[in-house]
Amino acid sequence: MRVVDRNIIKFGFYGFLKNLKFFEPFFYLYLLSIGLSFFQIGIILSARELSSYLFEIPTGAIADVWGRKRSLLLCFILYSVSFFLYYISHSFWMLLPASVVFGLGEAFRLGTHKAIIFDYLDDQGMKDQKARVYGFTRSVSLTGSALSAIGAGVIVLLTENYRAGFLFSTIPYLMALGLVLTYPASRHDRAISGTGRFLERLKQHAAESLNGLRKVKDLRISLVNSAIYDSAFKAAKDYIQPMVQAMIIGGAAAGVHGAVAAGEETADTIVISAFYLVIYLISAVSARKAYLLKNFFRNSESPLNLLFLLNALTFTGIGLAAERSLPVLIGFFMLLFIFFNLRRPILLDHLSKHIQPQQRATMLSIDSQLRSLGVVILAPLLGLIADHLSIPVMFLSLTAVLMTLYLIFLRFEAVND
Repeated sequence: MRVVDRNIIKFGFYGFLKNLKFFEPFFYLYLLSIGLSFFQIGIILSARELSSYLFEIPTGAIADVWGRKRSLLLCFILYSVSFFLYYISHSFWMLLPASVVFGLGEAFRLGTHKAIIFDYLDDQGMKDQKARVYGFTRSVSLTGSALSAIGAGVIVLLTENYRAGFLFSTIPYLMALGLVLTYPASRHDRAISGTGRFLERLKQHAAESLNGLRKVKDLRISLVNSAIYDSAFKAAKDYIQPMVQAMIIGGAAAGVHGAVAAGEETADTIVISAFYLVIYLISAVSARKAYLLKNFFRNSESPLNLLFLLNALTFTGIGLAAERSLPVLIGFFMLLFIFFNLRRPILLDHLSKHIQPQQRATMLSIDSQLRSLGVVILAPLLGLIADHLSIPVMFLSLTAVLMTLYLIFLRFEAVND
């Protein structure tokens, strides 16, 4: 299938704009630069995810009952407010409200946009193309991330600080708000008149979705598997920033110093920007071709299990390569991103088979909520290990946890699709 539908292209362009977060490639370095420890960084991430966790199911149900486009519009307003708060923050306590507002914006977005895509495919008679279309939209989103890496590096080099990236990020987010206004109407995108009637429908809708979750064993396993895999990735992926900086400043990347005339700060900015540029371009291809991996197996469970194991082994590789070889370390981080972006479209296709169309936003929000809960728990714990032991020990510990959970209960039972 060649994706030429203009609305599918809009869905992809939405992700492109959403991923233009010019602060993200240097977010950990920004937090470290104002004096935060890894544990405090974990708390900042935990506050963001806890906010998302607390509001995930209510906002998912609101999206299903009140209207999904309205929820997306509100999320971009909240994002813009959080960017401004991050920009003016100078301490741990000032960063907390910025993180909470960002998490609230995430709660209104996560699950909602995927539900819009799936509804549209149903309306157009394209149910069997979910993995391929989502892979396409995700690849466009990751192209935005690649461009964001270049933009972030340029902003840091020109302004000589990490803070300006937050201010520049408000521009594409306001553009995304305008794009959502042009989305096609859906039979599920309706508003309920009257506050009492709205609250009644909201309560009923959430109860029905949670009851459905309890009844569907395969869905429960899938959601927990997704939550543990994704939360481990989210909590650990940006440690590439301080690890690269430490290795360059420590002399582990002498070749980088010889290649650039600037000082160490310029060198680590260039290396980190280049890493995110390359990895997001590769990840874009991975997401777009994920359906090929799915089609290679007779069922979707087998590639999901394989990628889970490969992810755990990659954490081991990062722990062993840390402080030894910068190219090998970067290579393992690249594998981490590639596996994640191969797995996500396959998993969403797997989940969609067990979700009723009218409950998609709520169920996908439960998926996001469980992932947020995982980050709430993992991020501070990983930060403590990194502070008191080391970052390599932290990655090796994460491998042990993932493998133990996988062997106990996280394996998918392979059945023919």
